[in-house]
Amino acid sequence: MGRVNIAADSELIKELEKEAKSRGYTIFSLTNLALRAMLEMIRMGEDSTKLQELVELHKIFKDLDVVPITSWYIESLAKLAYEKDQKAFQTVCEGAGLQVASYLKSRASTLEELIVVYENVKSVLPIKDLKVKKIEDDEFEVRLTGTGFSLESTFCASMVFKKVLESYGFTVLDLTPSPGGIIYAKAKFST
Repeated sequence: MGRVNIAADSELIKELEKEAKSRGYTIFSLTNLALRAMLEMIRMGEDSTKLQELVELHKIFKDLDVVPITSWYIESLAKLAYEKDQKAFQTVCEGAGLQVASYLKSRASTLEELIVVYENVKSVLPIKDLKVKKIEDDEFEVRLTGTGFSLESTFCASMVFKKVLESYGFTVLDLTPSPGGIIYAKAKFST
């Protein structure tokens, strides 16, 4: 296999070399792994920034102990749990919301920082759209699309979303989940 020189930021290469040595790798092997991954992303039609977004999402998944399962499974489980005991289902969803909100607050202490985290991972999330509209000085309408398919799973997602909003100082005045994964919220910033 032939070798070529490639251009890269010298500080980045120094950091890479330090990490490679500490883990018993060579720069050659790490560079090839990174370039193979980038080539695969580009061949899949993805933008080159997608790789960094996936790294950020991996951190979040690892921190929250997220287990990848199909949306069909989650949808089915949500329907069964909702039919069995709506109040217990809501309590579980609110608990998940508290976990997510607590984690997000540890990563992003302000709403502005949270938006930066969201921007860094939004293209690899199932959330299709997030719209925020200011109604008055301290009141906002928020529409979140892509949070599930059934009313039950969207209801659960709305409970999670409510807890996240509350953790950033909002009082949720109205929360409406709709089948198809659309959540409408009206919230007031509490000072």
